[in-house]
Amino acid sequence: MKIRLRKIISLFLILIMIAPLTVKAEETTYGQFLDDLAKAEKQLANNKNSINNAKGQITTDNATITKLKSDIEEFSKEQTKLQEEIIESNKDIEKKKEQTKSIITYYQVSKGENVYLDYVFGGETITDVVYRLAIVEQITEYNDKVMDELRELIKKNEAKKQELKEKEKQYEQKIEALNNEISKLNNKVSQLGDLSPGLEQEVEAKKSLVNFYKDQGCRNRSDVIGRDCAVGTSNGIFFRPIKKGYITSFIGYRWGSLHRGLDIGSPDGRSTPLYSIGYGRITSIWRDGNGANNVNVEYYKNGVYYTAIYAHMSRYGNIYNNMSVTPNTILGYMGDTGYAFGVHLHLELWPCRLYVDSNCRTWDKYTAYVKKLYDSGKSRGAETYISFPSRTYQYWYNK
Repeated sequence: MKIRLRKIISLFLILIMIAPLTVKAEETTYGQFLDDLAKAEKQLANNKNSINNAKGQITTDNATITKLKSDIEEFSKEQTKLQEEIIESNKDIEKKKEQTKSIITYYQVSKGENVYLDYVFGGETITDVVYRLAIVEQITEYNDKVMDELRELIKKNEAKKQELKEKEKQYEQKIEALNNEISKLNNKVSQLGDLSPGLEQEVEAKKSLVNFYKDQGCRNRSDVIGRDCAVGTSNGIFFRPIKKGYITSFIGYRWGSLHRGLDIGSPDGRSTPLYSIGYGRITSIWRDGNGANNVNVEYYKNGVYYTAIYAHMSRYGNIYNNMSVTPNTILGYMGDTGYAFGVHLHLELWPCRLYVDSNCRTWDKYTAYVKKLYDSGKSRGAETYISFPSRTYQYWYNK
């Protein structure tokens, strides 16, 4: 039994030794950034296609409306023509009635005496009377037939008019429906158009990220960021936030409380662009109770999440929430907004995700966790993770 157990253990150890190494799940590869870029480009392309499709449907609907309006105009003309025919037919009927009367009133004598008609019986012979009776009967029958035909024509015209009115009503309903559809499509185009700038910015940000890593030596999809390529600065794992500057105050206790960030100055003052210290994602663009303009960025490096807070900005860069950033992304410009004494950048950088991780779920928990890290000597914030001069007002000239 012991021998068999030893064999199993030996086999297990051999398998472990020969098993191929795999990338840890929490590690970020260059391929993931390529996939993120492809996904963003696809979203942008889909958005543009949706806009074009909606605009194409609007054009089709407008053409249909124009055709329907033209048909309605023709219906109106046809109804007018039918009404004219009805009026003329009624006139013809009245004429035929008068003709029938005139046959009977062929002779009229009016000399102060009673008016009487004597057409049929005015014949001199029986044959003449019969002949006259036959003529009166034929003409009367003819007129009756013509009047019946005219009445039938009027009936058909009235029916046709009603049919045209119904079509006109249906077409007007179609036009109303199409106008409603066009209104919805215009709203859709407007909404999609509002999304376009954000999507375009996202694509550009992700392109910049991919190009940055490419410049940092990333070539294969399997390259792990921070290990195989883009390993950071020589003495730290993040870049400095400005190209030229100096430290005005280090992290430490002031007036009985911990000052959690580095204060950084620059001879260029408010015109100094503030860069992201690495590749990450903007989690918040906010103004505190004292009116300071701040930006929070989440970073992931070597299996650890970090939150950086950039405070007292004079103004923001071309940024938005959830935006992917690179060391070339300008987050804003140095300033003295809020509770500040002079133009500077207050930079906090600690290993936790603010408002996400349990240790940093609230602001109070975050400040308590930072204090614990600092007091225990486990971290000095930005001083630990970024290469800075060891003395205040000692210049550096690159990131």
